[in-house]
Amino acid sequence: MKKLKSKKGFSLIELLVVIAIIGVLSAVGITAYTGYTATAKEQASRAQFAQLVSLVNAEMAKCGLGTGTYAWTGACSAGVVAATDGNIATYMTGTLGMKSPYDQTSVVATDQANAGFVYNLADIADPTNDGDITLTCNETATATTNGVPSKACIIRINPGNGATVLTTTVSAAS
Repeated sequence: MKKLKSKKGFSLIELLVVIAIIGVLSAVGITAYTGYTATAKEQASRAQFAQLVSLVNAEMAKCGLGTGTYAWTGACSAGVVAATDGNIATYMTGTLGMKSPYDQTSVVATDQANAGFVYNLADIADPTNDGDITLTCNETATATTNGVPSKACIIRINPGNGATVLTTTVSAAS
């Protein structure tokens, strides 16, 4: 009588169970990875916001002391950042290398006459796109313009990831 040899290998059920387990693990991993990247982008936006606030604070203080020029070229005008004081937006994206963590390919910076500078084409009001930063400055000595007090800048950022828009006001040294 012939003896049946035991077959080595996996049954179809065993293979299906392994595939199901791999599918569940990958679904959990992708969800966690998406959350990590969203948080990282928000933190990068907040870091750029802090960097810009420090830069504008330092430059306005320097001009208030009579140093005479901004780091981004252009003479100080009444001790505050102004549309005529050189292109801070190009300085931010070129020299400082600031890029929106949400769109690395289309970082564009433009001036808006008499309204300050806009980074990544955000609106003068609260930026709506994730990662957008707006810098609105008023160089006049007495009037409030575009909601900005005299000799001050308002910096806003939409950090993304559903976070609230951050806003700060930087005033010229008097």
